[in-house]
Amino acid sequence: MTALKTAPIHVLRSILRQLKTSPNINVESHKVTRAYVMEQYKSSMSASEDRAAVLRKLAYDYSQLQKDLAERARLHDLDTGADNKLTPRELSRRAAARAGLQLPKLDPDLK
Repeated sequence: MTALKTAPIHVLRSILRQLKTSPNINVESHKVTRAYVMEQYKSSMSASEDRAAVLRKLAYDYSQLQKDLAERARLHDLDTGADNKLTPRELSRRAAARAGLQLPKLDPDLK
């Protein structure tokens, strides 16, 4: 979807949802940021059509940036800590699952 096809309320909800689920933001900062986003949304309702289109594009781009950064952080965590967090057996099982395979059941005494 593009910025002009996406309803402003959907972009607003996306921004607020990303803000709410952000793990590295404290409560006070969350309140201030949420109030600022809501204030900007309400003030854009009375803006001219051209100004509203610019604001809508800016909000949509910000929403996409938030989503992309969250996905990047998730992929970074998967990539950097897998060998430290997971056992070799679990790493093998996940690699096989990505290829559509299942590992055979091994003797539990073989570790």
